[in-house]
Amino acid sequence: MQITRLNIERVRNLKAVALSELQPFNIFYGANGSGKTSVLEAIHLLATGRSFRTHIPKHYIQYNADDVLVFAQSASERIGMQKLASGEQLIKVNGDTIATQGQLAKLLPLQHIDPQSTDIIDHGAKPRRQLLDWLMFHVEPEFYFAWQYYSRALKQRNSLLKSRRNLTLADLEPWNKMLSDYGEILHSQRVSIVEQWNHFFQEDLKQLLPDLEILLEYNPGFHTEQGLLQDLVQQHQKDLERRYTEYGPHRADLRLKTGGDALRSDAADVLSRGQKKLLIMALKLSQIAMLHASNKETVVLLDDLTAELDVAAQQRLIERLSQLGSQVFMTTLDHASVLKHLHDLSIPFQLFHVVHGQVSLAAP
Repeated sequence: MQITRLNIERVRNLKAVALSELQPFNIFYGANGSGKTSVLEAIHLLATGRSFRTHIPKHYIQYNADDVLVFAQSASERIGMQKLASGEQLIKVNGDTIATQGQLAKLLPLQHIDPQSTDIIDHGAKPRRQLLDWLMFHVEPEFYFAWQYYSRALKQRNSLLKSRRNLTLADLEPWNKMLSDYGEILHSQRVSIVEQWNHFFQEDLKQLLPDLEILLEYNPGFHTEQGLLQDLVQQHQKDLERRYTEYGPHRADLRLKTGGDALRSDAADVLSRGQKKLLIMALKLSQIAMLHASNKETVVLLDDLTAELDVAAQQRLIERLSQLGSQVFMTTLDHASVLKHLHDLSIPFQLFHVVHGQVSLAAP
């Protein structure tokens, strides 16, 4: 979905925002604290139902307001969201109220690239699992259903483990069976998608880090040779003591390994900060490329491009996003260098100046 119009109301310090004739690249520049990142936050809120800066709606809803509104329009779709301070939300697509965020996310695949963050590499398995599952959701039609059923069964099983001390295997058998059935489906889907993704990833890696060999290693979160059901049965006593479910796809990880076959190390331990940022870019760009290959275009939020990337990396990133047909919303303190890249690459863009929450069209 290519956004042509965007309206934002009551998000942080932003005055009512009404933007039209949006282009493939849209650049927001202004001083720190002016509100330019809040524009990206509002688009993120619309596509995913949450902010990338906070989990608490009150933090991004304007002082003395009860809700925020974000509305976007493309040539064929109109989508809008109202988010209340309570966390409740109302979502509309082409005038019809829809029930789930998932339906909206399908219409508006969104990647947030934050050049300052290396969390995907440095901070545990969860952000890497989320990265993988974003791709799964958009390219594997059956994933969402399997994940919902698996998550429900996991919640019930963990709830029983927390509330009752003397559970027998028979007490947990229906949940073990459901976890195992849907867990094995999730696992086989992930194995297949990671294999496909790896081809795209190696291509982008060659462009961004030509001298490094990095392998994507998928760790399923359970012993696949004996199967999940067997793990759940064998770990029964330990799960009772832990009071949660230790094994399963909810514990999966995507490991990033570097070096030759004999001496593989975790990328987190050996790469410089600059290399890590380029590696994360390769991971995200390769996901966008995989969607592009199945005729799905991704909206990309790129926060503070010029702060952490050198000029060559900036140009490579802009050029690649343009090749992949992505629509980009980008913030920067240094718009002159960004405009030079866009002119050099002949990419259509709009430039917006943000001052004290007021967003206005600027002359390029």
